[in-house]
Order: sequence, then structure tokens, then C-alpha cells
Amino acid sequence: MRNILQTDTLLKSEWMSNQQLLSYWILVIFLLILGVFIPWSAILSNFFLLDTLAHMILYSILSLIPMILFKNRKTAFLLAIGMTPIGYILEMLHMMVTQESFSAINVLANNTGDLAGIALGFIVRLKRHYSPTGENN
Repeated sequence: MRNILQTDTLLKSEWMSNQQLLSYWILVIFLLILGVFIPWSAILSNFFLLDTLAHMILYSILSLIPMILFKNRKTAFLLAIGMTPIGYILEMLHMMVTQESFSAINVLANNTGDLAGIALGFIVRLKRHYSPTGENN
């Protein structure tokens, strides 16, 4: 794990330090794990769209950060696409812990967010690759 996070394996960030990006990534994972233990149907019964948007946004962030953080495209893509099985596992844990039924809409929102984050990550990587300074080629 330490080899992956060395500075020569990370891209130079335009917005913030790599340490901040990594801490945001860990924070989103923590929020998702925390969400497993909360019975959302009792809280958000009338806010179906809000729950779906939250799933899409969180999984977009989870897949975007590795795409813009790591130099090696294979590592970045595998970490980003690896969020899909994590979404299934967390949905199954949520189902077992809260005794709610399985939500296919949430899984679809997770996968849609994951694909959106990967697509946005590819766009950011292409922008950096063809930048006039050529620092991140």
C-alpha cells in the first residue's frame, strides 16, 4: 500500500494536494460504511430522489478520485471500477443490518455514479495529457 502512495506514482493535482484528495476519498468510504447501519427508508420515505442522488454523487466521487490521483492508468482504473463490487457488498450489508429489502434502484445509482466518475476522470486525464505545459504526460 505504501508503494502505491509514493509521490512518483501520483499525478500532480491542479486543485489540492494529493493528501487532501486521499483524505476525501477515505471520508466518502467512511460515510458509505456509516450509511450501512442507518435505516434510510424510515428517515427518507418521501425523499426517494434525494437517496438516489446521494448514491450517485458518493460513488462518482469514489471513482473520480483514483482516476485523477494515480499516474498509472491501470491502477487508477482498477481502483475506480473496484467501487462497483464495494457498492454491492455495502448494499447487501445494509439489507442484512437494517432488515430492509434489496434496492435495485440504489445499486443502479451506485453503478451510474461509478461510471460517471470514471468518465469524468478520463476527461480530466485527457485534459492533463494534452496540456500545453506537458508536466503530466
